[in-house]
Parts: sequence; C-alpha cells; structure tokens
Amino acid sequence: MTKLFVFDLGNVILPFEHRQIGAKLYERSRDRKGLTPQRIFDILFDIEKGLINPYEEGLMSSSEFFGGLKNRFELDMDLEAFMDIWNPIFREDEDVKNAILFLKERGYPLFLLSNTNELHFSHIIAKYPIVHVFDEWILSFEVGAKKPEERIFRTIFEKMDIPAEDVFYIDDIPRYVEAAKGLGIDGMVFKDAKQLWNVLNSKVEGTT
Repeated sequence: MTKLFVFDLGNVILPFEHRQIGAKLYERSRDRKGLTPQRIFDILFDIEKGLINPYEEGLMSSSEFFGGLKNRFELDMDLEAFMDIWNPIFREDEDVKNAILFLKERGYPLFLLSNTNELHFSHIIAKYPIVHVFDEWILSFEVGAKKPEERIFRTIFEKMDIPAEDVFYIDDIPRYVEAAKGLGIDGMVFKDAKQLWNVLNSKVEGTT
C-alpha cells in the first residue's frame, strides 16, 4: 500500500523549455568563433559532460557557475542579466498541481526529488507556491548527487522511516524510474496529467 508519494519536478510538476538559453547566451557572447546556439546548449546540458552537472551536484556556487560560463563564452552580462535568461523557463501544469493537492488533502506525505540547481530552485520557490505543499525537498545540489545515482534516492529513507515498497515515485525519465525500482520503490514514467490521475485513483484509498 502506498504511504508516500515522491514527485520529480521538471516536466512533471513544472514543464520547461530550456533550448532558448543557448540562443540567448549566444547573442550576448563577445566572441562567437566556433560557437552556435546549439553548441552552447550542448556544452551546458550534455547529460554526461554538461557544465551544469557539477553545479547541480552542489560542487560550485551560483556565482562560480556563472563566472565559469562568462569566461568560457565571453558573455557581456552580469549575474542578474544571466538570471533573466536562466530562470524563466518553467510553467505550471494546473492538472498536476490539482493532483498534488488531492493527495495532500487526503493526508499523504509528499516528497519532491529533483535534479536542479540553486538559481532555478530559488526562482521556483518564489514563483510557484505548489512546491511549498511538499513535506520534504530532496534536491541534487543539496544532496550532492544527481539521479540516477542511488544516493539521492536513499535520501528518501533518511527523511522518513518507511519500507521501499510503500513509496511511489513519479518521474518523466524512464531510467530514473528504473533506478528507483532498483531500490524496491514502485513508480511510473509520467506522460501527462490524465495518466497520473488514473494511477492515483487506483492507489488512493476511498477512490475508484
């Protein structure tokens, strides 16, 4: 029986589109030799080698991350101007928000588990009140590990004394759901809010 629901953040609760970051940084580069918007995007967000990875693992501060990008791409901007490009990439899924509130109203504990960084999450907690509904935030830059690393999932059990089989995890990335299942945590690969509601209605007591 599910006693704890754990949600991913990006592209579950908050859909996002970040490809424009590469284009906007390219426009502010003083030396575009060898660069394209796509090249900047790839350098930043490559799954294995992206510059964002150590930042999202908490290995550098926001100012250090920005300073490295400013030097690498010779950016003509300060940190505040960078934040205006970096942060406003999210929107809220109203139906997913209502599903979270549905669970909260029925007394289920709720955890947020996300690969994210200090700048993005500071923006999110100021702009999207739904994240404050959660009982715990498990954030890669605070834990020092990113999904699919086992350590970030094990933080769930540091926060709450609960058997793995009583936890249900929702993420849009299949390999992250599989990593959770490797620890005995059941889960679903999120597609849309309708699918989420169908799953919740099968798991929550007193619903059909």
